Amino acid sequence: MRLRILSRASALARLQTALVERALRAEHPGLEIECLTRKSAGDQDQTSPLWKLPDKGAFTADLSQALIAGDADMVVHSFKDLPIEMPAGSHIAGALPRADARDVVLIKQSAIDAQPDSLRILSSSPRRGWLLGEVMPALLPWRTGTLDAIPVRGNIETRLRKLVEGDAHGLVVAKAALDRLLGFGPPFDREAATIRDHLQHCRWMVMPMREFPWAPAQGAIAIEVASARTGLGRVLEPIVCAATTVAVNAERLVLEEAGGGCHQALGAAIIERPYGRVVSVRSRATQSAIWELQRAGPAFPRVAAARVWPEPGVSIATERASLIVEPLASEDGFWVARAEALPERWPLMPDVVVWAAGTQTWRRLAARGVWVNGCADGLGDDEHPPIDVLAGRSVKWVRLTHDRAGTPDALPTYHVDTPLPDDLPERSHFFWTSGDLFKRAIERWPAIRDAWHASGPGHTRDTIRDVLGASDRIGVWLDRASWERDVCL
Repeated sequence: MRLRILSRASALARLQTALVERALRAEHPGLEIECLTRKSAGDQDQTSPLWKLPDKGAFTADLSQALIAGDADMVVHSFKDLPIEMPAGSHIAGALPRADARDVVLIKQSAIDAQPDSLRILSSSPRRGWLLGEVMPALLPWRTGTLDAIPVRGNIETRLRKLVEGDAHGLVVAKAALDRLLGFGPPFDREAATIRDHLQHCRWMVMPMREFPWAPAQGAIAIEVASARTGLGRVLEPIVCAATTVAVNAERLVLEEAGGGCHQALGAAIIERPYGRVVSVRSRATQSAIWELQRAGPAFPRVAAARVWPEPGVSIATERASLIVEPLASEDGFWVARAEALPERWPLMPDVVVWAAGTQTWRRLAARGVWVNGCADGLGDDEHPPIDVLAGRSVKWVRLTHDRAGTPDALPTYHVDTPLPDDLPERSHFFWTSGDLFKRAIERWPAIRDAWHASGPGHTRDTIRDVLGASDRIGVWLDRASWERDVCL
């Protein structure tokens, strides 16, 4: 069987086609595959700002029409470039497994050294430009005033060159694009070397999913086929990823309900986890922000606030004290549970990667002058930072946390003491912030094993399940506030 695969002509587009070709050959060794390229209308117009291009299909319509005309058997697209409504005569057969969909902000080292009061960041995306102003100032390790998004066109290499050689301070790009170009190998090693050379002039941070949701379908590779070619579905079925397709379609539904179009300042990020679907949506038009966990299974029964612990609006009385820990001689990457877990007197070399548990920890570290490379969005220890390709090495992580954490690869840097109140047996609903706290309570009052136990994702959830086993009385919430809203009358 012979297949003609069409894509745009950029290095990234050809690489995405190569990923499809590689997957097809692995499943169907006898396939004869020809890769074709064509410039889209958006590629041919390199002078107009992106917001002046057609709102739908600027980078895909010409290729779709070639497919329907019979000039190719399938087209490989960046899924985020596709319009909500596909043209009559074609459809999306599926998507490859998704790469990391988050955005990366690159800031030139010269700007970091100068710490300017205002920043000029290269980006033609209305979503990125809006969210940069909303989110970025609190994540930088120095105070900034205004932050302006400067339009930029071109492929990844061109945009990086414009950053390094121009007067802008930073650039926003999709992490998936960098990961693919840096990590594929031949025949894209020249592009990888050029990108790596430009990155030597910058520091990077991976933007948080909660505050900086990506463009709907970002990081996914779509395969478009003509509707008349029904047999191609069987050929493609072994290589498409159902989970990616479901998540991407859910993100595109958010965009469709907002009116569609790629020029909206709207981010919609959806990931599937064993404990449910995590959803982050932000829209400038509605000034709305959604951060929620959509769970399957029964909900906890609602009770009076007096039956829950901690009580709503009441902080847990916790004492923390720093431990004397000498700086590590060969530190590579720090996963920081709380801001105080990173000792203030520790020197940090520029190549040390700092990863925060969530954006609150990130902001507190940034206020201390620490450059933070990214965070786990409060989703727990299971969210391993996928940054080896971007960092250019296999990062060896040390988890900086408290002396009762009991997590693998942990280095205790502070002591924590949380007294348990004597009236816990009178409560029926609990939100646990640490596995140690939960185990101490169970050992003291075994009867509360039959209560309703909640926690955030990660190590605490695993500890509760290890002690109690599988149970409908165990639940995961993204944070204590959302748990309170769901269980308190």
